[in-house]
Amino acid sequence: MTTEVFAVVVTYNRKELLCECLDAILNQSYPVKRIIVVNNNSTDGTLDYLNEKGYSSKETIEILNLPENIGGAGGFYEGMKHARDSKEQPDFVWIMDDDTIPTVDCLKELVDANDSIDEEVSFLASAVRGMNNEAMNVPKIARKQFNKYTDWYSHLDKGMAQIVKATFVSLLINIKAINKCGLPWKEFFIWGDDSEYTQRIIRDFGPAFMVGRSLAVHKRVGSDELSLVKEKNPNRIKMYFYYYRNNLIGFWEYESALYRFLCMGKLGYDFFGVLFKGKYKLKKMGVILKAFNAFVFGTYDRKAFKERAKL
Repeated sequence: MTTEVFAVVVTYNRKELLCECLDAILNQSYPVKRIIVVNNNSTDGTLDYLNEKGYSSKETIEILNLPENIGGAGGFYEGMKHARDSKEQPDFVWIMDDDTIPTVDCLKELVDANDSIDEEVSFLASAVRGMNNEAMNVPKIARKQFNKYTDWYSHLDKGMAQIVKATFVSLLINIKAINKCGLPWKEFFIWGDDSEYTQRIIRDFGPAFMVGRSLAVHKRVGSDELSLVKEKNPNRIKMYFYYYRNNLIGFWEYESALYRFLCMGKLGYDFFGVLFKGKYKLKKMGVILKAFNAFVFGTYDRKAFKERAKL
């Protein structure tokens, strides 16, 4: 039986990259049934550009124009919800940002990998490279070995490794996992929503795997991890509030006491890092303190977070 796939692409002010992404999806060797483009209230004329280039008239493409920018978390929430609530509900939802360019067999390798596994998976992740072939968006590999060996061998012959969390860059998500575990928590807005969601569906539905033969290029400028200490753009500093707050929430929900301690230590390390390095010290320290207070004193909606699987 054919596996039916809907693709969800979230976009904001990158119309040229979006079209490159859409072309790559449309030219996959394994066809998608529908592409849902979530336009996060772009201000660069994205909708007009899609109309001009003929994408809006394609039968396989559906465009959701949001009335406001609700961040990556909100965009994926809306796109995946639309796919889940569709009358022709797919078997899998393939998600990515507009700067993700999947290679021609990217989806086929994900589908083939799923067919080769006997158990139900929550999702399958592509191997992601940057524009200079550098490793990017590397998922966290399963490696617990306190009382028994991690079975690395189980799917290595198929080019797969079991993972415990991943980013929203070419993930093929089982619709059954979405139906059972809910959608990404849109209140995260940006950063950390993918880690929380992938850990949730692994915990509450089933295992996940990175598929080495499924390749995607992430056209993000720079492959370095996010760093408030190194951040030079003053307009981006306030966004790090979500980075720290969301990581604290996620670590306390899914990680061990050791990792919680390390996460809190990273907060303190960055606080003193911005104190002694770079510019905009007060602004950066203020962001860290605001995130810490939001987590400790629960200025986010804790009840909504606990009930996020019901959304």
